[in-house]
Amino acid sequence: MLSDRLKQIMEENEGVTLNELLERTQGLGLHLVIILLALPFIIPVSIPGVSTVLGLAITFLSLRLALGRDGYLPKFVGDRRLTPGLQKKFLTGSIRFLRVVEKLVKPRRTPWMTTRLACFVNASLMAFMGILLALPFPPLPPLTNSLPSYSIILLAASMMEEDGVTIWIAYVVSGGTIIYLVVIVEVLEFVLRHAYQVGRQWLQ
Repeated sequence: MLSDRLKQIMEENEGVTLNELLERTQGLGLHLVIILLALPFIIPVSIPGVSTVLGLAITFLSLRLALGRDGYLPKFVGDRRLTPGLQKKFLTGSIRFLRVVEKLVKPRRTPWMTTRLACFVNASLMAFMGILLALPFPPLPPLTNSLPSYSIILLAASMMEEDGVTIWIAYVVSGGTIIYLVVIVEVLEFVLRHAYQVGRQWLQ
């Protein structure tokens, strides 16, 4: 199971790097590392700065997956060792969250999920979710990080297990994420424009 494999790797390798995870998880490595990068954002709180770096890393890996290339991360990200505290975090709440995901995602080996077109579309959507995760939203609106991370985890897990059923849940969550963030942007734009107009009137 996904959570068991990730837990075993984390427990056996203190201070493991993301590039080492890619090597040690063989063919599933790319999907596993993408899921790992999204896990810190499953709580409904914005994490400025960190989300930008990890979101761009997810986008980078997803684009390589879309193009059918091997996964790796640039050294400044991929060769940095995970701190014991971060690994412990993955082994607690994050692993429990993955166990919930595993109840949805099954190794159904759906034939169309293995086609080149499906892989390209799904990986491209995951890359777009990585971009949304990387956007520097202010910390006040909730779910600006967690919704893209849910989409990324569901997409990556469904692709890894070739699950043609759960992928549709991932599509729905991704669509909802796009709608939600568009609404947030519209609200922020309205508030800023109104504040600007009020400020101009006050100064006059």
